[in-house]
Order: sequence, then structure tokens, then C-alpha cells
Amino acid sequence: MRFARFLTTTTVLLLLISFYVSSPSYGFIEREFTIREVLDACTNIVFGEVQVANARRLQAIITVKEDVKGKSNLKEIKMNFATGQYKQNTSPQIMARLLKEGMPIIVFYREQYGIDSMCFIDNTWFQMRSYQGRRNRLERNSGSSWWSFTHIDPMMKRTFDGKTKDFQKVVRDMLAGKMWVTAPKNGVKVLVLTGNSTSTTWGQSYVHTNTMTYEYKALRNVKTAGKRPIAYESTKMRTLPNIKDADILWIGFEEISSYGRHLLPTGSEKKIKDFVKKGGIVVVAGQDSTIRRPCGTGWLQGKLTGVESPPDRHFVVIDNSEPVFSTPNRIRSGTLFIDDAWVEWEESDQVFATTKERNELVVGARKYGKGLYIITSLRNDTQYTVSNNKLLMENILHYAVKQLKK
Repeated sequence: MRFARFLTTTTVLLLLISFYVSSPSYGFIEREFTIREVLDACTNIVFGEVQVANARRLQAIITVKEDVKGKSNLKEIKMNFATGQYKQNTSPQIMARLLKEGMPIIVFYREQYGIDSMCFIDNTWFQMRSYQGRRNRLERNSGSSWWSFTHIDPMMKRTFDGKTKDFQKVVRDMLAGKMWVTAPKNGVKVLVLTGNSTSTTWGQSYVHTNTMTYEYKALRNVKTAGKRPIAYESTKMRTLPNIKDADILWIGFEEISSYGRHLLPTGSEKKIKDFVKKGGIVVVAGQDSTIRRPCGTGWLQGKLTGVESPPDRHFVVIDNSEPVFSTPNRIRSGTLFIDDAWVEWEESDQVFATTKERNELVVGARKYGKGLYIITSLRNDTQYTVSNNKLLMENILHYAVKQLKK
């Protein structure tokens, strides 16, 4: 994935610069943001229509048609594009020419000591800000204040690129609780349980709506497996209400056990067993046991014991009948980060690799019903460890998708 350069050293990230950073520093988006992250970050989402588009004066007036999230109390939004960055491909003149009277528009914004917004019209994302303080809320809500343009952000096309009316339907569906709304018909739907144990990206700036862990970010970089596209959704809900709609459940690092605690609810463990029995595939990406508190395995059909192990980077391939360590990436011993592992597996289990010194499970698989468990001892707790493990994670996804065909 290509990353845009920051325009200032104090820039943090986006709507996300704008939503989460109070200083007037502007920049392009560093990483791909999911639609769900954008929705969660907003206090308000409004659907509107361009009432006035004046390219000569670099201004536009938006009529607010509907409050889709939150109550804005806005009748119109006045946009001043003259305040933006005079940069190639993001200039105020370009922005002003894009808006035409009658065009639908979506405005995502967060209100906190003013308004920070990210707006969308056909195939184009752009950022607006209103610096009015809370004491001027009545003026702001009446529409008498002007919002200031900062820049067009081409990197946000990774989040959504299409027509506004199509995006409006996606927004409605996702706010209604639907998942995989944009997944292609032949896409593999992967649900990732993550965000309860490991820190999120750019964790130095705490934002409660940010659920993008480094592990989830690495998974999302895998767009296809074989000829099938992959569609991802993440959840922090340990009750797994949407598991029945998934093809693959990826249980993130330490989500089943952190220091031997924070185990999955009993109801979720039963859901996971039923999911696998009916043909689903579950990938477990590492756990954390203590001597007194081994990892719980109520989610797994059969016998397996999680143990506290010293960190390791070396493994021995036991079974190479499946290309877990060769397709699409060649994985060599010494390149991974491995931590608390597994012992006492069943004879029928397929053991792909063990640790070199202690003979503990690194990657293995267990069939159950029509589905499959894929068990790993990967340590995916930081940006650095994930960067070393991401190639094997991609291989595991390829292997998992291949099993869906059988």
C-alpha cells in the first residue's frame, strides 16, 4: 500500500486528522480507513444537496436534507473553498469546479470545540473545518458561519470510490447494523475479533473509536486469495453476534486469553464450535497463558493445552503437505515472532510446524464437522512483531480460503 507523505510534522491522520487533532494542521491520510471507522468517528452524518455552486467566488451552499446520524440542527452548510491549500490536484479552484447545483453530498463531521468534517461527492473526498467555539453553537447551527476548506484527499478513495447515491445506501445499511455491505458476491467474508487486548495503530493519540490494530491492518492488506477477493469486518464484541454471516473467523492475538484471563464468554465458545461444525474456518492468532492460568479452550472441540513459553523465532516444519510456509510467501525459521504456544494436541491434528527447542505447536490444523480450526502461536502485539509475522498471516489466509472450496 502506498502511503501519502505528511504535509506537516504535527499531522496525525485524518477525519481523523480533522476529527482527532485540535490543532490546525492538515495532511493526507496515512493509512486506509474502513467505512465503519469513519462512521464510528463521527458525531454526525448528514445527507445534503448542493444548492449554490459558485466557482468564481470559490463558494458553495449545501442544503441539509437529512440527519442520518445525530441531530445537527443544520438547515444549510456554507463552504468557503478559498481557504484551502493551493496545491496541485487539491486546490480550491479544482474543488469549486467539482460541485454542481443539485448534486447529492454526504458530510461526516465531529463536533468538539468547533466542527471537523470529511465530505464526499462523486468519487471525491474533501475536508472542511469550522473554528467556531462552543459558545457560538447557535450561530453555527443556524448556518450563518462559513466552513473552511482545507484540501481534497485522494487517499480516502481507498475507503470508498464511487457515486454519492451508492455511498448513501452503504452508509444507511451499515448504520442499520449490516456487515460486509460492499463485499463482492464471490468474496470471502472474514470477521476479525480484535481490539480488546493489543494497542491500536498510532496508539500515542488515544481515540476510543479507533479499532484498527496492527494485526487487523496487516490482514486488510491481503486483498485476494487465489481468485477470490476478501472482505473484512472487525469487531470488539466478544459475543460475536455476526459470526453466522462470516466464512472465516480470525481471533486476534490474546483475544482468547490475556495473562490467562479475559476468556471468551461461554456462549461465544459454543457459537464458535457450531460455526466450525457447519463449515466455517477459525484462525486463532496466538494466546497468552501463565503457569497458574493456562489458556482456556472451550471454543475448541477436543484436547489442546496452552502453555507459558519463552519468546522464540525459530521453528521446524513437520508437515509440508500444504504450502503454509511457501505460498504465496516463502517463510524461513528465524523470521517470525512466536510466544506462548500449545502442547498436548491430538494425534489426528495436522501439525505444520513446532518450535525448535521445546516441540510446541507453532501452526497446526484440526478438522471438526465440515469446518476447520487453524491454531497458531504468533505474537502479534506490536507494529514490529506484526511486520515480521504478516507474510505467514497472508499464507494462512490463502490456506484457509483454499479449505473453503473443499
